[in-house]
Amino acid sequence: MKLIVTENLLSDLEEFGISEKNYIKISNYEFNNYDTPLFDTDVFNFVYDDFLQITDEIKSNLNFYKNFIFQIKKSNLIKFSDISQNIEILYSNFKIDSINPWDLTNCIYNIKKNYEHKVLQKYTNDENAFKSFLTYLAKELVRVKLMYNFDEYFISKHLNEKLDYKYKDSISKKNKINEIQINKSLILINKVENNLMFNNFDAVVAKRFLIAIKKILET
Repeated sequence: MKLIVTENLLSDLEEFGISEKNYIKISNYEFNNYDTPLFDTDVFNFVYDDFLQITDEIKSNLNFYKNFIFQIKKSNLIKFSDISQNIEILYSNFKIDSINPWDLTNCIYNIKKNYEHKVLQKYTNDENAFKSFLTYLAKELVRVKLMYNFDEYFISKHLNEKLDYKYKDSISKKNKINEIQINKSLILINKVENNLMFNNFDAVVAKRFLIAIKKILET
């Protein structure tokens, strides 16, 4: 068993030099319904979407989980102190606290830019961060859409916003994208938000959305 000590969930093991061919990603739901394979394998099961909750069952049956890679927060590491000699502990240096929604949108609108790995990691692994980004992007697009028919003073008043840098940025975006792109994007955002209402958060769905929205809006 390997334990990764991290404050933010990781979506891959690149930081530790572990090749993708040496592990498969499984959800916490799949982990909770895991059955022992018929044959031994050197491939690890990497639980990517939740932190491990230590239980007596896990402590007493470490051999069952020998091919697993889990993630835990540093504050919970002490709970593993009595079994630490039987597991490999890895420490992540990855920090994503300073990443903001506009780090994503700067890439989305620019055909010459690709997503940075660390930015993707934040917004596709954290459900709350992803939902917040959907809200941010939708509001930004609505602001730009309104500018085709109204001036910034009218819009800021009705959206109850300060007339600040956001409006200068929106004017710039209005000159680069069209209403068809905006409408397609808002439909896609609504579709994803509805999906989240009835289904569990899925990092794969989040990544697919970011790929699709960039294809629509990049210029």
